[in-house]
Amino acid sequence: MSEQRPAFADDPHKDYRQRYYLPDQFVWGPADRPRIDFDGYMAMAADLLPPPPAHILDVGCGPGLGAKRLLERGYLVTGVDYNERAVAFARLLVADATFLPGDIRSMGEVEGLGRGFDAALCVEVLEHVPPEDRERMLLGVGERLRPGGALVITTPSPRMHANPWDYRRPGLEELTGLVESAGFEIGEVRFQHRLSPLFGPWVWRFVSNGVYDLRLARSLLRWLFLRRFNVASGPERAGRFVVRAVRP
Repeated sequence: MSEQRPAFADDPHKDYRQRYYLPDQFVWGPADRPRIDFDGYMAMAADLLPPPPAHILDVGCGPGLGAKRLLERGYLVTGVDYNERAVAFARLLVADATFLPGDIRSMGEVEGLGRGFDAALCVEVLEHVPPEDRERMLLGVGERLRPGGALVITTPSPRMHANPWDYRRPGLEELTGLVESAGFEIGEVRFQHRLSPLFGPWVWRFVSNGVYDLRLARSLLRWLFLRRFNVASGPERAGRFVVRAVRP
C-alpha cells in the first residue's frame, strides 16, 4: 500500500525542480571548482559503500554523474529525483543505470521503485530538503534497504560558504541525531574539504572570470586540493560531513 503524500511546503527560491535546464554536472570541466569538490566528496562517499556489485539507491540523483561514477566502480544503480529534466538527462547520459522520477520525501509514491537495496547514497541532497521533511525522507530511504543495508550521506557543514539554494545546514550533532532518529546506527563519520582561503570564492573569481581564464592555475588548484585539502582533521575545519550509517 502506498503512503499518503502530504502537501510539502517548498520555498520557491530553493526548489530544485527549477534547476537542470542543462545537465550541469556533465558540463563542468575537470579543473572547474564544483567538479574538483565533487570528485573529492564523491570518492570519499563511494569508499564507504559495500563492495560492488552491490545495488545502490542514489537518492536525489540529479542528472546522473554520481551514478556514472558508481557504475565505473562496478555497482548496480537506481536513481530517484523529483526534477524530471534531471531524470531525462540521466537516462540519456548514463544509460546503464535505472532512473525514476519521484519525490524522495515520499518513497512509497515512487512508481517502480523496489526494496532490498544494499545501500543508499545521498550526496549533497539533505541540505536541499526542508528541515521539517528530512526525518521523513530518511525513514522512507531506510524502508527501501535490506536489513544491514548502509546509508551514506554527504552534506555541507554550516562553515561552508553560503549557497542560496540550500535550506538550513545541520551541524554534526544535529546530523547524526537526525540519522539515528530515522532508525539508523552511525558507523563512521569523515570530514571532507579542509577549509582554507585558498579555495574560497574570491580566489576562483581571480583565476577564472569573464575577462580571462588561468587554466594552468585551476589545474594546479585541483591537484593541490585533492592531495592536501580534501580530507579535514575534524568538524571544526571541515566544509562537509560524510556519514555512514547502517539499518539494523
